[in-house]
Amino acid sequence: MARSSKAPIKAVITDMDGTLYSWVDYIVPALEAMVRSLETTTGMPRIRIVQSLKEVYEKHGTNEYAFAIQESQIFQEFGYDFDSFNTLVIWPARRAFSEARRQYLRTYRGVLEGLEGLLSRGVRIVALTDAPRGPAERRLKQLEIDRFFDALYALEGFPVPDLVDEGVKEREKAGYYRSAVPTVVELPASFEKPSAEGIRQVLRDLELRPEEVIMVGDNLKKDMAAATSAGVLGVWAEYGTYVPPEYRVRLNVISARAVTKKNVSDETEERIEEPEHAISNFGRVLDIIDRRAG
Repeated sequence: MARSSKAPIKAVITDMDGTLYSWVDYIVPALEAMVRSLETTTGMPRIRIVQSLKEVYEKHGTNEYAFAIQESQIFQEFGYDFDSFNTLVIWPARRAFSEARRQYLRTYRGVLEGLEGLLSRGVRIVALTDAPRGPAERRLKQLEIDRFFDALYALEGFPVPDLVDEGVKEREKAGYYRSAVPTVVELPASFEKPSAEGIRQVLRDLELRPEEVIMVGDNLKKDMAAATSAGVLGVWAEYGTYVPPEYRVRLNVISARAVTKKNVSDETEERIEEPEHAISNFGRVLDIIDRRAG
């Protein structure tokens, strides 16, 4: 679809993982902290713990499925006594994961300035992520950037299973884990990028034309391909493709392969097309908008 080079930009749709923050930089130490906790509380060897968790992550398509421990073979080793297992195993592991996430989850350079600049220009900001709704909301909330967003479009969240602490059920029901984003839309799995259906849904909901919208993302084969298909201007967050080799190795140990492929851009992959714009930090998207505005 042809775009008008003179149309002012009214909205920015942004990917989250690898675009607003480094998913790898926090998920690796968070999962490793959780595994260490499980080694201590269960006495099980690390390899059995990792393999049990990866099996659950593969099933649900995410390393942040909050109920992985009780769904794994680890729980089955302890005779289905959930109350003691919850107190002695699950909660220490959850705390270890949460503390590491709090320490390592940080926005990239230029993200706060970029979001503030978009807000001051009256540009609407929408997050479009392939993460499930729950983890996506929690990350925006923890980073304290949920206040910038008009809407969040994420994949469908997970129902709370029966085997879970009653306090978790009550907090979920009360909205404790929800963000301040006013509109949160759950998309079907078929909308996962490189499908352009998520972008098209945003355009319909916000009553915008493709030429009025920018899509920012780090993944050429997913984010930029979806932008091209939807006819919006793709802006490649090139900075988000770099992952230290050590972290790639550590991630491969604890992450299901399909989940890693979905969340981490491969900077060595052959480009299917040269993006129209590439930026070195998120704040540079303001330059593109200002030039468009003349």
